[in-house]
Amino acid sequence: MPKSPNRFWIAALVIAWAVDFFFYQKAPGLSFLLWSALLVGGAFSLARAERVRVPPLSILLAAFILLLAALPFLRREPFSIFIGIALALVLSIVLVATLRSGSWPFYRVWDYLAAGFWVVIASLSRPFGLNRKGATAEGESRPAKRGGFWRGAAPVLRGLLIALPIVALLAALLASADLIFAQRLDKLLELIRLEKLPEYILRLFYILVLAYIFTGALLHAVFPKREVARPADPNQPVIKPFLGWTEAGIVLACVAALFIFFVVLQVQYLFGGEANITATGFTYSEYARRGFSELIAVAVISLLLYLGLGEIARRESPRQRRAFSLLSVLLMALVLVILASAFQRLLLYETAYGFTRLRTYSFIFIPWLALLLLATIVFEIIRQPGRFGPALLLAALGYGLTFGALNVDGLIVRQNIQRAVRGEELDGVYLTTLSSDAVPALAEMFHQPSLTEDLRAELGAVLACRQAIEGNRPAEKWQELSLSAVRAGNLMEQLTPELRAYPVWQESGIWQVRVEGLQRNCFGELRIN
Repeated sequence: MPKSPNRFWIAALVIAWAVDFFFYQKAPGLSFLLWSALLVGGAFSLARAERVRVPPLSILLAAFILLLAALPFLRREPFSIFIGIALALVLSIVLVATLRSGSWPFYRVWDYLAAGFWVVIASLSRPFGLNRKGATAEGESRPAKRGGFWRGAAPVLRGLLIALPIVALLAALLASADLIFAQRLDKLLELIRLEKLPEYILRLFYILVLAYIFTGALLHAVFPKREVARPADPNQPVIKPFLGWTEAGIVLACVAALFIFFVVLQVQYLFGGEANITATGFTYSEYARRGFSELIAVAVISLLLYLGLGEIARRESPRQRRAFSLLSVLLMALVLVILASAFQRLLLYETAYGFTRLRTYSFIFIPWLALLLLATIVFEIIRQPGRFGPALLLAALGYGLTFGALNVDGLIVRQNIQRAVRGEELDGVYLTTLSSDAVPALAEMFHQPSLTEDLRAELGAVLACRQAIEGNRPAEKWQELSLSAVRAGNLMEQLTPELRAYPVWQESGIWQVRVEGLQRNCFGELRIN
């Protein structure tokens, strides 16, 4: 138990209050980075105060958390924000589970799940007994003083109850005596609106609930009662294998046979060129426009099948172990070819119809999944399948950080405009709907000398519409601050003289833009051949 339980209550209360302060009716931005730093800093500060050594691997994990937490500050594209927040929270749970040991790089997949489970249990159960016991300097438990934390809080509450009516009476007299004081007092009282009392009660309630949960999590991080130990042999199955080798071998062989048949068709048709496809009665675009999401799903399911069979299938002899490895490596190699087919289809589809966010997410996901499959093959060959867990965690981390480095909306702008330069269709409406991440690419392409006058006018209309619409939105709170939005605002200001050639106004609540003497809707049919 901790030497000073009140430290944990106070730290948890501050972190819980920060959730309300940073995120209540506010979009995530700089706030999530600051809150994550507060969470990590609180855990490390408590560990230091309790003289608990934090290993370097836990510090490295904290650095990864802060990198991911910076994504909402760096980007405004929705999925980039989501993946940054989601992965930062998942890694925060891993940090809570392994703060003292730093054993997170050595866990199996099932160990991560078990560690997360015990974090949840500790968050719900540990705060109950926090003030029941104290601790001596030698670390031995002793009874706490009667009343504990609440004994110290009771005089404060009584003092506030006595002071409130006295302060109210004196404030009323001072307000009557001084008009300036009365004006300032009225402004202060506007912040405390009685009609918002239910809202205040709700916010106070969830702050207290979160403080309770964070108290348990911080206790588990610094003083874990049950910690998932680093496995002595990561290749040891979590459960006793119960499925016979024959059954497992048949499953792997049947799936591999199905994949071989599919791969042969891919080599003949998709990888073989347009002539082979058109000979079957399909156009190249008709054949390539379908299937990449299904093929990604096949790859993920196959990976899960391999992991599941690896846990439950008995392999009692060296011959059976070699046969299982051979079939598994064959299966993963075939899945890599299927992924290559999915990637090829995606490229063809984007070439024919342009880039969108969903297609770009898949475009980023496929290489990371392929790297994970390659790692799985290597681990199976060297008989270290238990290393898959850290590889999965690092692949997810790499996938998330790629969104910060790549700028999805900027990539979409560049690729689609390059298609238009080659004579393809440009969807200006879609460019208008992208986030502020797209503005630097739009501004750069707007000044490209290779653009035709029609394309330049199209981009000018898109930028002018964005400038007018963004300029009429309510000002953001500082918690929502985004580096992307700041940069976009600066670029828009620099482009203002050039964008005057594309006047924008509202007509019946609808934004209109004038381009080359023609009036049209900012979100209407903005297409150009």
